[in-house]
Amino acid sequence: MKPPKPEPPCKVTMQYRRGAGKVFELESFGKMLDVCVTPRQEWENGGEWRVAAQDRRGGDAIVISEWGATRSEALEKVSRAWAEHATERNLSTFDWIAVTSTLLAIRAI
Repeated sequence: MKPPKPEPPCKVTMQYRRGAGKVFELESFGKMLDVCVTPRQEWENGGEWRVAAQDRRGGDAIVISEWGATRSEALEKVSRAWAEHATERNLSTFDWIAVTSTLLAIRAI
């Protein structure tokens, strides 16, 4: 008998389009994280790609978003901003390396 596969540190539970962007719903050790990746739509936007992340749904959701020249750069900026504001904004802790690896595996970034 094969041993059970270990639970991945982060997995995609759902993905769908929202406007010009795509939303990836992730689960990491029982905590949910929504990541929305959107291309630039206006010239005044701060980069080519915007990544927005939130760990709650509904009106009380705190969204951390950043612009970058690439999707990966924007996600890296989000992960740094998330870590900087986690305590003061009561954000869930996530393994951003696992989040990045999961999104890379499905070519989301």
